[in-house]
Amino acid sequence: MSSSDNDTNKHQSLEWPQSSQFKKSIKLEFSLYISGIIVILMLVTGYVITNQYVKTVTQNVIEKLLVQARSYSGPAGKLIISTNEPDELLLNNICRKLTEDNPEIYWAGITDKKNTFIAHTDIKQVIASKKMKPVEKNQPGLTLRNGETFGLQNDTIYITVPIKENDILLGKLIVASSNAPILSARDTSIKTVASITIVVIFIGLPLTMMVLHRKLRPISVITDTLKKIDVENIDLDIPISTRNEFGYLADTLHVMGSKLKSAQEDLVEKERFERELEIAHEIQVNILPRKYPKTPHFEFAGTYRSAREVGGDYYDFIDIDENNLGVLIADVSGKSLPGMLVMLLTRDMVLQHARTIIHPAELLSEVNRELLLNIKRNMFVTMFYGILNKTTGNFTFASAGHNPLIWLNGKTEKAELIKTRGYPLGMIPPSPFSKRIETGNIHLSDGDLLVQFTDGINEARNPAGDEFGMDRFIEVLKSHKAYTPKELAEVTMKRLDDFVGSSMQFDDITLLILKWELAEVDTINSTSHRGVYAN
Repeated sequence: MSSSDNDTNKHQSLEWPQSSQFKKSIKLEFSLYISGIIVILMLVTGYVITNQYVKTVTQNVIEKLLVQARSYSGPAGKLIISTNEPDELLLNNICRKLTEDNPEIYWAGITDKKNTFIAHTDIKQVIASKKMKPVEKNQPGLTLRNGETFGLQNDTIYITVPIKENDILLGKLIVASSNAPILSARDTSIKTVASITIVVIFIGLPLTMMVLHRKLRPISVITDTLKKIDVENIDLDIPISTRNEFGYLADTLHVMGSKLKSAQEDLVEKERFERELEIAHEIQVNILPRKYPKTPHFEFAGTYRSAREVGGDYYDFIDIDENNLGVLIADVSGKSLPGMLVMLLTRDMVLQHARTIIHPAELLSEVNRELLLNIKRNMFVTMFYGILNKTTGNFTFASAGHNPLIWLNGKTEKAELIKTRGYPLGMIPPSPFSKRIETGNIHLSDGDLLVQFTDGINEARNPAGDEFGMDRFIEVLKSHKAYTPKELAEVTMKRLDDFVGSSMQFDDITLLILKWELAEVDTINSTSHRGVYAN
């Protein structure tokens, strides 16, 4: 059975969903969910607020009791040491005064160092020589002084404050108070939260349901429309499986979308990608130089050919000042759109610094430092950057792992491959990069040629798998060195095309040629490191 028959049977097995299978209302579900969330939030909020409020009231009540007890502990201490025996009458007056100052205090008492009551609002405690029961230590966020204790037992708050004179413990002052203010605060908070919750339930929830009903009305419109739609004219697939309007909508669109999904997706994706490549190609064409620099002393020419719609090669000429011209050629490891994006990023960095950093090696070091922070791992850029003095013919350059510079001497007709040291941009940290990169220098004479390129030329292969190679490349240049730069670029590309034949181009190709003429300058040539190519 053919694939087309399988597709036909697959489409025939799909049944149009029946609206009776989807009876749940999404409006009701949303309303119930949101109503439940609101009620839960109100209850949780009320619980938190009530606890916090009760905690605050409790702390205030206890702090007030502590302040009162501390204020009376001093006079009590003086009365205890004023005579040979404590003045029980005056001490009892202190206890009574405490209860009068605060109606919530049940009783107050004063003990000696052995915790035996020597004064009390209930004189029976003193007569019976009762001892003070230990107060359970409980400190909910309080800052108690040394020797002070706080305890809450049943409905009573207990506070003990030490009585001291000259840091000598004479006894303790005990206060027992009602926790009615705390209970009252809790009841008030609970009633307030409950009132707000009731208002929200009876007023807020109906309003919420009304708003949801209005906002979700388009779902009913979409559902009614889908019942009448032609399944052959739509391509949608919504991953929803619930048994409500959304589920009905998803299943319906799934059946309709299966008819045209594959073909239409491919078409849309292809058109989108082609348009993106077209735009990218236009951008790349616009940023490459439209004209090659030319003066009575020199002439540039070259060519660029991307392996795909857009490439990762880049070259440019930068007018640094009146006398100096920057020459740049670069090759990004990635191709197509990723390579182009890295190329654009690198281009912006070079243009930003070219007029302020006059030494090629320093410029490449700075670009490497910035690119390292922005480039994707496993991507890098090889770059050759040189500065030509348009009057003297002095050419200073540096290479970040790029192909060697080809120098054809106009007098000796000797070809040299000049390779200065340097790592590709975006691969290694700034320090080792700056230590390795090297600067080269050439003084051009009349008839000299400088050729820079990307490895799409020398690594191009013919149908047999053979490379075009540096030997063949240099031989073409030497054989036609009398040509103008434009003619030399054209003949080089023609020889490359003849060699490659029907083989596919796998890498971008960039070729720049500089010819120096009519210059009366020093003919001494020097560079930091060069390799001489045999004649």
